[in-house]
Amino acid sequence: MMNPGPLPEDIVGDTPGELQSKIGDLLDQAGTDSTRVEFAEITSTFLYKPGDNTAHVSIQIISPDDKNQMEQYDWNDMKDRRNMYEKYDLTVSTMVSSDVVDSYEGYKDMLFTYNDIKTYLNNLPGYCKEALEASGYKDKGYIDNFTISHDRAIISVKHKDGGFSKTYEISQDGKGIVIPE
Repeated sequence: MMNPGPLPEDIVGDTPGELQSKIGDLLDQAGTDSTRVEFAEITSTFLYKPGDNTAHVSIQIISPDDKNQMEQYDWNDMKDRRNMYEKYDLTVSTMVSSDVVDSYEGYKDMLFTYNDIKTYLNNLPGYCKEALEASGYKDKGYIDNFTISHDRAIISVKHKDGGFSKTYEISQDGKGIVIPE
C-alpha cells in the first residue's frame, strides 16, 4: 500500500498556491479547467483534532456537460479517508421558499469565474495570518474555514480548546480582512 503521507496540519490555502492547486485537481476530476468553469462556491475547511485532523476542499460548479446542472466536487483527507475525491449532483432552491431552481438562467446571478477570485486566492496566506492575529488566540488558534461565493469571502478562526471562534469578512477589493469595530 502506498503511504499517503502525513495527516494535514492546517487548512488548504495557508501556503501560497496550495488552494489553487487543489482547485485544479478538483476541476481535473470534473473534466474542465479554470478558464472554462463557473463557480457557485469554493470552500476550504480544517478540523483540528490531534492525531485525526481533517482537511476538506469543495467546489460547486456548473456541470461541464450541461449548463443547467450544478455539481459539487469534494476532496477530503483524514486518518480514515486519505486523499479522497467525491462528486455530487446539486439541487438549487430559493431561500424565500423551497422552489427548485433548475436552469442556468435561474442561478446565473450567483456564479463567478476563476478570474473573479484570483486576488482572494493569491492573498489567502495573508488573510490566514491577519485572521489569526486579529483573533487574539495566538498559538491556540487555527484557520477552520475559508469560503468564497459570488458576493462575499469569509475566513474563520477557531480556538484549539473548542467553543470559541471568530469569523471575518474579506474586503471587496481583496486587500485584507475586515475587523469589526
